[in-house]
Amino acid sequence: MAEKIENPIQITPIIKWAGGKKRLAPTIEALTTQQVAFENIDTYVEPFAGGAAFFLYLATRYRFKHQVIMDVNAELINLYTQVRDHLADLITELGKLEVAYNALSEDDDFVAKKAYFYDMRTTFNNGITQSVTDETVTEIPTPVRQAALFVFLNKTDFNGLYRVNAKGTFNVPFGRRKTVSLVDQTNLQNFSDLLQNTTILQGDYHQSQQFAGNRTFFYFDPPYRPLTDSASFTSYTKSSFNDDAQVALADYTHVLAAAGAHFALSNSDPHQSDPTDDFFDTLYQDFTINRLTAARMISARSKGRGNVSELLIVH
Repeated sequence: MAEKIENPIQITPIIKWAGGKKRLAPTIEALTTQQVAFENIDTYVEPFAGGAAFFLYLATRYRFKHQVIMDVNAELINLYTQVRDHLADLITELGKLEVAYNALSEDDDFVAKKAYFYDMRTTFNNGITQSVTDETVTEIPTPVRQAALFVFLNKTDFNGLYRVNAKGTFNVPFGRRKTVSLVDQTNLQNFSDLLQNTTILQGDYHQSQQFAGNRTFFYFDPPYRPLTDSASFTSYTKSSFNDDAQVALADYTHVLAAAGAHFALSNSDPHQSDPTDDFFDTLYQDFTINRLTAARMISARSKGRGNVSELLIVH
C-alpha cells in the first residue's frame, strides 16, 4: 500500500504540453480522494503520460510500490527514459543546445536563431525516421541527443506545441524566442530520482491492462475531444483520436472497473459549447462525473485562452 509523504518535494514538468495538469493536479486529487483512498493503492498507472504533471504531483505525495507511465509517442518515452537512465549525458546535450542558441545574434527577424531552429528540427526528424531527410543536415542523433532536441524544440517552437504530420515528423514552426533555458539541474535530478522506481513503456493504453487489480489506480489524460470543428490544433501522433477512439477508451475503463481497478479520467466538457451534447455523460454514466473549471493555456489565438469547463470521471 502507498505511504503518504508528509513533506513532498516539488518536481515540475520539463516540457510544456497541451492540456497539462500542473495547475489542476490538486483539484484532481481532491475530487478523486472522495472515492479513492490512495493509501490503499500500491500501483499507479498513467497510460497517456504527456507532460506527466499529475504523475509528478501524486508520486511525490504518495510512495507507491509500483508506478508506470506510458505513451504512444516514442519520442516522449525516449525523453523520459534518458532522464531516468542517462541524466548526466542529457544535461550535457541540453547545455550545448542552450549555449549555441543563446549565442546567436538577435536581429528583428531572428534570422540566425530561426535557421538554427529549423536545422535542429530537421535533425530531430532524422531521428524519428532514422534516415536523412535533408542533405544539408546529415546527422542522425543518438537517443540522448534526440531527447535533448525534443526539449529544445518544445522550448523554442510556437507555443510549446507538439504536432506531427501524416508521415509522423514534427512540423511545429519557430516560436521567435530570444533566449532559452533548458537546464534546471535540481529539477532534472529530482525527476530522474523519481523515475528510478518507475516503469516507462511506449505503446497503446490497452497494454496497461496487465497492471489492473483492486489496488491499482489509473489516471487517463487522453487527447481531448474538440469542442468545435476548428478546436483540434494538435496531431499528437500520426493517428487521430476521434469519437470512435473515445468510445473505445470508455469501454476500456469499464474493463478495468470490472477487474476491481480504480481510475480517474479527464476530458473536455461538451456542454461548454453545446448544453445538449451528452457524449461523455452517456459513455460514463456508470461512474461519477465531475465538472471543474480549468485554465486553457495553449491556443493559437490569445482570445482562445481562458477558463473552460472540463470533466473528471472517477471510479
